[in-house]
Amino acid sequence: MKSPHVPLTIFFVFAFPLLMLAARPAGFFLPDSIQEMTLKYKTVKDLIILPVTINDSVQVNLILDTGCRNLILFGRKIKKSFHINSDKPVVFSGLGAGNAVSGQLSLNNKVSINQVLGEQIPVVIVADNTLFGNYQNVDGVIGYDIFVKFEVEINARDRMITFRPAVSSSAPYGYTQIPLRIVDARPVMSSEVIFDKKTSLALELMIDTGSSLALLLKTTNMAKFGSHHNERVLGIGFNGRVFGYETVSRKLVVRGLEMNSVSTGIVSSRWHSNASIGMQILKDYVVVLNYCKSYVCFKPVNA
Repeated sequence: MKSPHVPLTIFFVFAFPLLMLAARPAGFFLPDSIQEMTLKYKTVKDLIILPVTINDSVQVNLILDTGCRNLILFGRKIKKSFHINSDKPVVFSGLGAGNAVSGQLSLNNKVSINQVLGEQIPVVIVADNTLFGNYQNVDGVIGYDIFVKFEVEINARDRMITFRPAVSSSAPYGYTQIPLRIVDARPVMSSEVIFDKKTSLALELMIDTGSSLALLLKTTNMAKFGSHHNERVLGIGFNGRVFGYETVSRKLVVRGLEMNSVSTGIVSSRWHSNASIGMQILKDYVVVLNYCKSYVCFKPVNA
């Protein structure tokens, strides 16, 4: 299992709808003369770090996180570079035992990731940089705003990422194609987790590029998994430390794919029983995500 100081998937519940505040059309795109754009990225704990320029002057490094709805920046110094449009706080929550996080909203920003351009992009700015304080040169996260407009291909072995317009793309030949659902801006597919010969669960499985873990299971019934494990810190979420248990699942089955002996973290949840796979698994595949056409494709990196 990775270091405990690992950002887990981020689920946002905003105090008010951000995109409705922008008067003009917002979103990311490629110039008409460019069919796709590929760049080499850096990593931290296997997480994808993208170089991003905001308003032609602010240079930041952002984690590409499928669990994140909007572009979010952290730090008091960064805040000074933006116009804040509302005194009303933007409140959001994630995994962890602490309190929700509060930020402020900046509208109508220009954003670029190499040739990928964004206009009228809302940015949430959190003055407290505690979450990323242990990560050198990581300033925030970006997610759904990118994935909703592009088919995104991630090749973790070569650290290459490719963006193509989602509407005009199609599933690549030679990959295992799996139906995808977008639930609360998160990519979800059906799965079965087999713990042993007697215990298996059918679970909604989120693809989580914002987690360095392999398989993370949230359950409303911890007793189902026994009490012989020692609880420890599995990671750090937006709401603080995430406590749970570590085990190894015998098999993870996703339509057309079987993954054996999967390192698994188990955490208690009051509301839901579901799961997510992070970069510890995803790095073994070339992954193609297309929210618009509702599919994800996998191909082993050594195939």
